[in-house]
Amino acid sequence: MENKCFNGAYFVHVVTSYGCFRCSDCIKYVCCLNVLSVNNRGAFTGPNLGARKLRIWDKSLRTAAEIQAEPRIHYPILGYHKAGAQTLERVLAHGNPLSPVLAEIPENAGTLVLPINLPPEFSDVFFANAVKNRKRMITIGAFYTTLPMLLGLIWVSIAELMAIIAILAGAMFSYLLLDYYSVFRKHEDLAERCTYYGWIFSCCRPYLIITIVFFLASGIAQFMLGGDEFLDQYGMYFDLPDNEYYRIFSGSLVHSQVAHYLANFSYAIAVAAICGPSLRMSFVPLFLIGGTASFGMTLLIEPYLDYPDSLGLVGTSGGIAALLGGLIVLILKNPASYPKGLFYTIGFFFLLGFGLTTFFTSIISLSCHLFGAAAGLIWGSFLPDYLSAKTAE
Repeated sequence: MENKCFNGAYFVHVVTSYGCFRCSDCIKYVCCLNVLSVNNRGAFTGPNLGARKLRIWDKSLRTAAEIQAEPRIHYPILGYHKAGAQTLERVLAHGNPLSPVLAEIPENAGTLVLPINLPPEFSDVFFANAVKNRKRMITIGAFYTTLPMLLGLIWVSIAELMAIIAILAGAMFSYLLLDYYSVFRKHEDLAERCTYYGWIFSCCRPYLIITIVFFLASGIAQFMLGGDEFLDQYGMYFDLPDNEYYRIFSGSLVHSQVAHYLANFSYAIAVAAICGPSLRMSFVPLFLIGGTASFGMTLLIEPYLDYPDSLGLVGTSGGIAALLGGLIVLILKNPASYPKGLFYTIGFFFLLGFGLTTFFTSIISLSCHLFGAAAGLIWGSFLPDYLSAKTAE
């Protein structure tokens, strides 16, 4: 494969070990992870291989190179590593694209890569197990979609419940099947997805800390210090008392009960990890403004919804929906900056969290979620593409 060297001459890439090439003209060994991208098959891509969009998450992480006799697995979120060939074998056997681990092998000490980006003798094992696991999940999804339908036909008394379960399982099955045909049939596509996930896990800690601190503080203030009067004082009533418009904001930060609080807390942690690295400085403002906007719009249309059983609205789900909406519009605006098929994953994540839960919540809650997502879509349309570098020539 011919390309231009730094000296301007043409050279032939000679792979010496994973991550390195030799220039036949100037006889220099260079770590290609610093200047080019190399896939696990030994094919090189990079600035001189035609115009393409470079993404900041394409870069590999570096650490201090040390002499090591066995592989090491790094856990970037927790900040520690574990050495041993058996540890690496377990990671490869799991074949989990969502696993937040990075691998370092003796042949390439100092460079942290995803398991699927290791040399072929390792990455092929990971890829095969990932495909096998996804096929198993698709089979399970098909089973749990079909079984409730059959049970509902046999026992009419539970038909409604079985229909809800079948819809939820069917949505999961449809997503798994679509994602499989989009990503899991090609090694390169799955490697791209894994690389993006690895980048998220490596830089999402600040957003996780912000989310956890906020929810812990609000939970302590409401359920431990505030008491029963806290919700009455800060929740948003549809029949707003005079001059208490602050409730439109404060209502989006409190919860009706502990179960409601814990559900939003757990969902917010996942959303923070997914959306934070793409939204960056907009993460906190979008959460607060999106939640407030969703409550304000729901308050305006509430008289037309004909849902007399609802007296008010509380919860952070409007702000959480705004974060997902912001990420969705960024993916639509800049598809080349994100891995293939990510839109389906984020879309399903939103549908699972806010759309399908309509079976268990009111039309009021659904309206709040949709308005929050709309606020995120509008906000995200003005954001720059943080994930792309300059277009290479």
